[in-house]
Amino acid sequence: MTKLHIDCSMGIAGDMLTAALLAVVPDRARAIRSLRIIAGSLPGLTFEVSEGKRGAVAGLHCSVFVNGTEEGEFSHRHYHGMGLTSVTELLSGLPIAPAARDNAIAIYNRIADAESRIHGEAAQLVHFHELGALDAVFDIAAICVLLELISPDSISASPVNLGGGTVWTAHGRLPVPAPATALILEGIPSYGDSELTTELATPTGAAVLAHFAGSNFSSQPLMSITAIGHGLGTKDFPNRSNAVRVTLGTVGAASDAPNGEISELACNIDDMTGEQLGRAAEILRSAGALDLSFIPITGKKNRPGVILLLLCAVRDESKFAKLVLRHTSTFGVRVSRKSRYELERWFTDGGKVKHGKGYGIEKSKNEFDLTQTESEI
Repeated sequence: MTKLHIDCSMGIAGDMLTAALLAVVPDRARAIRSLRIIAGSLPGLTFEVSEGKRGAVAGLHCSVFVNGTEEGEFSHRHYHGMGLTSVTELLSGLPIAPAARDNAIAIYNRIADAESRIHGEAAQLVHFHELGALDAVFDIAAICVLLELISPDSISASPVNLGGGTVWTAHGRLPVPAPATALILEGIPSYGDSELTTELATPTGAAVLAHFAGSNFSSQPLMSITAIGHGLGTKDFPNRSNAVRVTLGTVGAASDAPNGEISELACNIDDMTGEQLGRAAEILRSAGALDLSFIPITGKKNRPGVILLLLCAVRDESKFAKLVLRHTSTFGVRVSRKSRYELERWFTDGGKVKHGKGYGIEKSKNEFDLTQTESEI
């Protein structure tokens, strides 16, 4: 199984991710030709790729020019923006594969939802300002096309460095992260950088990341690396290499190594009734615990008790630790990270049939439905 991991320790921006993906795409010359065709389909837009260095790291840098001017940090001051309908029409008219087009439109819908929540108006009425600029349309389309060419089976990313300070927007100077970026990154692990006073995560980059990585945010998983690409930013920072890194590799059967990571939470409980434990289990499962069990033990003062053992995604570790503390009698929760071997999983027949594949194994099973009637069982 092919895995693509995105290192966001220097944030995430559309042009930087485009360059990083170009560095690992199987046929770079063909990919660049495809991107130039896309650029030629947008009014007044041209696209160039160059090699360079940021700090100690060498990589690729992508430049987008609109009517001969490279779009940059302050270009939105004189840009009036486009609505969602106009952006969708632009994307629909591009010479790209249907799957790439659908992904690009879904990403813009994600942005529109964030903007509509910020401004309190319908998504169709939102004007994207810098997000609606032609270079952002190109970046999103280019990333979707490159990911189609790379075709990873799964995509993951590290927690996102947001940067710090303030950023100029069409609505004036705002604190980092900008409101749209903050909303798009809801539920995604991120952090500020007190050493930098600049925006590292843009709304475009955040929306692409949220769309493709889903809930897969952690340190780089165990994988057999086949390619590494660095997409360079425009700015130079002291003692920093301003680059987004992507790592392409194989997991599962190709590497015979664990391909996933989860958090295991545990605590000993000997002073709750069965009814109280059952209610706590219902709350934890409803909150999205991957698995939960009670293991019988002998507690303090020889009282019968249980070990509550809960499995969750690494990004949800803090959330479930707090839930366990709130809804059980324990005063402490033990946490450990566990690597695990995972089959790629998906459902068919309306969620009734579960399938798994990986490590040379493929299997299916019918899911038992508690809502089934006696005649159906």
